[in-house]
Amino acid sequence: MKNKTTTFASLLLSTLATNGYAEHSHLEEINITGHQSKPTLSLEISPKGEPVIDTASLLKKVPGANINNNGAITGIAQYRGLYGDRVSVHIDHAPSLTGGPNAMDTPLSYTPPMLLKSLSVHRGIAPVSVAQESIGGHMTANLDRGEFTKSHQAEFSGGLFSRFNSTNDGFSNGIKSVLANKNHKVSVLASHDEGDETHFDNNDEIGGTQYRRSRYDISYGWQDDSTVVEVYAGKLDTRDTGTPALPMDINHIDSDMVGINLSKTFNDIVVSGNLSYNHVDHGMDNFSQRTAPIPTGFRQNKATAHNTAWSLQAKWPLAIGSYEGFLTVGTDGNETVHDSTITNPNAPMFEIKNFENVERNSYGVFTEWEGNVGAWKVETGIRYTQVSMDSDDVSASGMMGMMGVNAGLLAANFNSGDLDKDYHNVDLVLNASRELNANTTLNLGLGRKNRAPSYQERYLWLPLPSAGGLADGRSYTGNLDIDKETAYEVTVGIDWISQNAWANPQVFYRYIDDYIQGVPSTNMTANMVSTMMSGDSALMFDNIDAEMYGADLGYGYKLSDHFSIEGTLSYVRGKRDDEDDNLYRVAPLNNRLALVYADHATELKIESVLYAKQSKVSSFNDEEKTSGYGIINLLGNHQLTQQLNVSAGIENLFDRKYQDHLAGYNRNGDSDIGVGDRLPGAGRNLSVSFAYNW
Repeated sequence: MKNKTTTFASLLLSTLATNGYAEHSHLEEINITGHQSKPTLSLEISPKGEPVIDTASLLKKVPGANINNNGAITGIAQYRGLYGDRVSVHIDHAPSLTGGPNAMDTPLSYTPPMLLKSLSVHRGIAPVSVAQESIGGHMTANLDRGEFTKSHQAEFSGGLFSRFNSTNDGFSNGIKSVLANKNHKVSVLASHDEGDETHFDNNDEIGGTQYRRSRYDISYGWQDDSTVVEVYAGKLDTRDTGTPALPMDINHIDSDMVGINLSKTFNDIVVSGNLSYNHVDHGMDNFSQRTAPIPTGFRQNKATAHNTAWSLQAKWPLAIGSYEGFLTVGTDGNETVHDSTITNPNAPMFEIKNFENVERNSYGVFTEWEGNVGAWKVETGIRYTQVSMDSDDVSASGMMGMMGVNAGLLAANFNSGDLDKDYHNVDLVLNASRELNANTTLNLGLGRKNRAPSYQERYLWLPLPSAGGLADGRSYTGNLDIDKETAYEVTVGIDWISQNAWANPQVFYRYIDDYIQGVPSTNMTANMVSTMMSGDSALMFDNIDAEMYGADLGYGYKLSDHFSIEGTLSYVRGKRDDEDDNLYRVAPLNNRLALVYADHATELKIESVLYAKQSKVSSFNDEEKTSGYGIINLLGNHQLTQQLNVSAGIENLFDRKYQDHLAGYNRNGDSDIGVGDRLPGAGRNLSVSFAYNW
């Protein structure tokens, strides 16, 4: 069944098209579409896009979404209060792979905005067919590799893109080159992003926010009337990039990616699948890009990871009684291996194997039916996923005195434990929608989702802050006895439209059995080691019970042919159910509201960004409260010629000093903020970008 655009989406798109916005797509294009009962909010970004260098920052424009910020290009995707491994992220239809144990190379950092075609977020409960372990939602980022043409004659197209940001003297350059006809397509993509430390509050610097990243990609596609095949190869090269909320900075991230996507139609059956392989070589240290500690405190970490993933599914018409619809059946797999070794260049005998040949393999099967049941459009599915985990023995050498003795005890205890473990996940999803009247559609969702622990949560044997980018300044240990998370969720929403206005509010409630969180460790040896290293006792990953609830919406009003207002509002509350405490790193109530002027060639926007205070903080994570704030942004673009577009803007117009609650705590002494203080937001930023297409 073909995708069906809702009336709500139609109004939005028609409004954008009337203003010349959808046609040129120079800032961003927000399309809200539905496939049967699967409401999906898609944020479509052109390479010239918003003045951001971290693709994850675009999530702030999506209702319910946000990012955890630990550095310039290390944003961790968050959706309705869940983040990290709980949010499934696919890059070009393949599961993402991060190489470091502290999320320095977050999934969306592999897709620079200059080369991005689209970022899509499944709003509400993600269908079982889209991904494994999507307990916190699902997102897909695709690179812009061009399109097939309608002619047998080869056509050459592409673009040059450039952008400058004043707040960090940063620049981004990109190129897209495509040679295509009706049946064949070859594309070459390249981009480079580079910047110095970010300024705030009248030219103070946030130390360790410099970055340097390059991405290269080549692909070949072929199609005929029933088949589409695309093969691609890419490389990410990151150098000398700071992560001030983490104990180390990035020396290098070398990542190689290859994959193939295919789709084949056999009469009424559509078969699709993909196969991918990623390899990451990641180096980091605590002395080359920040004030070095004493020689005995020098630390460098070499981490490697590789991943093989595949999926295969078939979809065909299948009526259930008198109810017509489509059945999808599929299988997928994801095999990863992680290694990480910590050394000291001043002490050749010092070596900590904090992760050693850690395997995390997941294999799934699923079935999903979608169709019309009376006045309802229904999508329902079931998924089974087996997650198998294992690790080789670990070790620590060259550590002196009681530190060495205690580390040896922890390693021996870990090596004698039950390292091999299987988890069995059963996911259930029911999404349904029906038209209440010509202007209003009701959306309902019920889901049961599972997530097995990450490799850090299970196998981090020595108290270290290598905890998937939590960035709370605490040391963590894993837990070999940890259970999987199971979430039960309900969503209720409405898509409403009138002649000049629209809104799509949703409310949700989620209860999570065995939510994984750090709790005070009862291991005396681990606490002794943690106290000697950091001054604080350790937290251990363990299971608690938690609940999350909230509401979010997008909204807009067409004031005239040229003026409109548009915005998003998001609220989520997260708390423990077994203790009187709140969940860590949950965004407060926030709202974006913009006044937009647009004609056939020009768009101007004044945007307010408002965040309330956050006083519902986690005591177990020593989380600090944050005050509310508001900033004003001015954005605009103009189509100078058919090929050339110019965009400019001023973010944080009044140079407001503020702290985003989702920012990490500073650990870089070469900064105009104190160690242990929350990272501030960027100061006033003037951006200018150019895009030339041919």
